[in-house]
Amino acid sequence: MPDSSFGRYSGGLHGRRAGRPAPRPWERSFRCPATARRRPPAAPARRYEDFVALHEEIAAASGPSLRPLWWTGIAAALSGGLLAFAAVIGLRTMFGVEVPVYAGGHAAPTAAATSYALCVMAGTIQATALMHLLVASSVRPVRAFAWIGAIAVVLLTILPLTLKGPFDAALATAGINLVGGAAVVVLLSAVVAGSRAFPQDGPGPAKRRRRR
Repeated sequence: MPDSSFGRYSGGLHGRRAGRPAPRPWERSFRCPATARRRPPAAPARRYEDFVALHEEIAAASGPSLRPLWWTGIAAALSGGLLAFAAVIGLRTMFGVEVPVYAGGHAAPTAAATSYALCVMAGTIQATALMHLLVASSVRPVRAFAWIGAIAVVLLTILPLTLKGPFDAALATAGINLVGGAAVVVLLSAVVAGSRAFPQDGPGPAKRRRRR
């Protein structure tokens, strides 16, 4: 009879445990028979119903596509840059207004128009990236983007009026910033709002299954 930490033990099983394979040496040494007899209860199938339903709903749900957003953002950046370039060239050459006001009157029309167009394009791409981030992380991305965009447009409209320079140039720069910024905010918000699925469209598969 082999020895164990609990005394002399033959390795065989008695009573209800007779006929089963003998426990291994480390089981005989470190586990008592009461613990060895315990078995985890079988989990009922209904525990997994909600889990399976949740995964089915996630797989069936289709979020808003980001391709229209980025195509619209890129198109808006190119169009806004061209319009800003044309506006600066026209105002400087035809009316003598030194737009944008931060460029000053000593800058050449082409250099001033190019710098302003690059700023417009960079700002539009950044606004598109912000909308992308809000769509991926926010519950109401359109509302959040509208608030952030409104604050940014107000700041861009007020900032030229605080710079030193001709008042007509500051006023024209503020007007261009106001119109262009508002157009970008409205356009991106409309694209995301048109491609986003709202809760009132209908219940998901999990809710339909529970109602049944």
